Amino acid sequence: MKLTVIGPERREGKRIFVMCRCECGKEKEIEKYKVNKTQSCGCLVKTRLAARQYRHGHYYEVEYRAWVNMIKRCSDPRWAKWYGNISVCKEWQDSYERFLQDVGRKPAPDMTLERLDYTKDYTPKNVVWASRAVQSRNTKNHATNKTGARGVSWSAAKDRWRVAIYVNNKQKHIGYFIDFEAAVKARKEAEQKLWM
Repeated sequence: MKLTVIGPERREGKRIFVMCRCECGKEKEIEKYKVNKTQSCGCLVKTRLAARQYRHGHYYEVEYRAWVNMIKRCSDPRWAKWYGNISVCKEWQDSYERFLQDVGRKPAPDMTLERLDYTKDYTPKNVVWASRAVQSRNTKNHATNKTGARGVSWSAAKDRWRVAIYVNNKQKHIGYFIDFEAAVKARKEAEQKLWM
């Protein structure tokens, strides 16, 4: 590309500016001494950057970013604490097109990739698009959970098992139970009723 001088010089203190037209058609004022050293109005840099990022035509697709991040989570040592024993199936590691064929396009803007069983790998049968609300329900128990059952804790003050559940980021109290199994059952029933 090349800039063509189309206007008169304009002085600004010791600096001299001239109006130039780029091959792309855009006009831009440039310091006179830079005209022969400048290749374009800036469009050439953008074009080269876009070409470098485009490569395969998927760079700006949200599904492509999800695929790249999925592979990164399972291969980057910095994520090993959470994904150390989780991997991506061979077909998806080698092909974004295959991943897209199996999972499909993202159905809504607020959805992200979700493993149905968080203890298993990224495979066609274990991955879906899900909202963050659904994903937050499909996580392992918090480190402080001593009962092994989600939403069930011991209340020393009531001398009973307390059952609670989060709905729309608000905790909802289900009740107190003498029997642990009854508490777990109440929690599961609440999940079916309030989360489905």
